[in-house]
Amino acid sequence: MAVLQQIKVPLISVNDTALTVLEKPFETGDAIKQGDVILVFETSKTAYDVEAEAGGFIEYTCRVGNEYEVDTTVARIVSTVEEIREAVEAASPVPQSARQNNNQAANWQGQTLFSKSAWALVQENGIDKEAFSGRDFVNNEDVLVYLGKDLEKDHLPRTASQKAIKVLNLPVAENTIVKKLTSHKKREIEYLLSVQSAGLTSTVNTFIETDGIFVHLDDAGTIFKNSLLPVTIFETSRLLNKYQQLNAFYHDDAIHYYGEIGVGFAIDIDRGLKVIKIPDAQLKSFSQVEEDMVNLSGKYLDDTLHYDDLAGVTFTITDLSSENVAFFRPLVNFMNSAILGISAIDEKLGRCILTVTFDHRVTEGKLVARFLKELKDRLESYRSAHFTRQVAVACFKCYKSLADDLSDVGFAKCITPKGEEAYICQSCLKGF
Repeated sequence: MAVLQQIKVPLISVNDTALTVLEKPFETGDAIKQGDVILVFETSKTAYDVEAEAGGFIEYTCRVGNEYEVDTTVARIVSTVEEIREAVEAASPVPQSARQNNNQAANWQGQTLFSKSAWALVQENGIDKEAFSGRDFVNNEDVLVYLGKDLEKDHLPRTASQKAIKVLNLPVAENTIVKKLTSHKKREIEYLLSVQSAGLTSTVNTFIETDGIFVHLDDAGTIFKNSLLPVTIFETSRLLNKYQQLNAFYHDDAIHYYGEIGVGFAIDIDRGLKVIKIPDAQLKSFSQVEEDMVNLSGKYLDDTLHYDDLAGVTFTITDLSSENVAFFRPLVNFMNSAILGISAIDEKLGRCILTVTFDHRVTEGKLVARFLKELKDRLESYRSAHFTRQVAVACFKCYKSLADDLSDVGFAKCITPKGEEAYICQSCLKGF
C-alpha cells in the first residue's frame, strides 16, 4: 500500500493565499485513473482543475464550499481502498465498538470523517454518529444544521415573528432578505481592504485633450475605435519601467518591487469583474496589445480564461468611459501600489479625466503627478496637428448658423448689449 499523490492547495497567485473547493467530481473511495480531474478550486479570478498524476483510489479531506489555506492537504490518492479505511479510522475519534459495527456493514461506502470541532459537538450533544452516515466528511456547520441551527435560515424572507437582526445596534427591517456574500466577493473585499484599511491612499487626476487623438489611430485600422484603453495600456507599460514604485506593493514594513511588468485591464460583461493581464505589454507593438485584448476578452466571454491570464497583475487599468462616467476614484487592489482609471470623454470640451489612486506607503503624490504628466504628454502626442475643433457658431441677432451663411466671409466676434461675448453675421453687422 502507498500514497501515490498528496493533493495540497496550490499557490496559484500571490493574491490567493486560500482557495475554495468548488467541486469534488468523485466520492471518497472511488477508483480514479491518471488524468482525471479530481478537484476544482475557485480562485479570486477563475477556476483551477487538479488532475490525478496516477491511478488509484481517492480520499477527500475537504468539503465543497469550504476555503482552505495554501499547502493544506485536501485529498490524496492511494493504491488500495483498505488504506483509506485504516486512515479514516485512525483519524476519527470514534469508539472501537461503533467502528467495528460500522465495519460489519455492507461494502465500503466511505467511513465518515469528522473534524475535531464537529466531533466535539457530536459528543457534547450526544448525537449518534450514524446520523451522518453516507457522508465522507462532517464539519461543525453540518452538526449545527443537524441540531436545528440552520445556517441558511437567514437567507430566506423574514417573518414578523422573527427577531430583527442587529447591525451596529440598529434593527434591520423585518422584510429584509439576507444573502451571504459569495466567496469571490468576500475575497474581493479582503483584497481591497488590505490597502484601503491603512487609510493611506490618495488620488491624483489630470485632463487629457482628446480632440484629434483618434484621427491617426482609427485610420491605422485599430480594432477598438474611439477607445483610449489600448493606447493607455501600450504607453503605461513602457512608463512603468521608469516609475517602478507604481509596479510594486507594500507588505510587512517593506516595499516589494516586481521584477516583471504585468499591466492588467478590468473587464465586467455580466460574468463578474476580472482583471486580465496583457503579458509583456511593454515589449509589444500597439497592434499586438490590441490583439491580446481581443483574444483575452473572447476567453472571458467563453469562460475559458486560465489562471495565467489573471495571475501576476502588477498594475491595473480600469476604463469606465463606455458607462459615461465623468469621474471616479478607483480602489487599489491587493499586492498593488496604484491603479489608473479612465473616465468618459466629454465631447463638448474635447477631453477626459485620467485618475491614479496610489498607496502612500509605497510612493507619494509628486511622483504620481510626474507619471500622469508624462502619460498625458504621450497620449496627446497622438493628436493630429491638422485637426481643428468644429465650434457651433450662430449669430446672436438672427440666430443664423455659420454653416448656413452663404457670404463666405465669416462671422465677427462681438460684445452684446448685455455685455456677453457672441458672434454676429455680416448681414446683421451691416444693418441689413
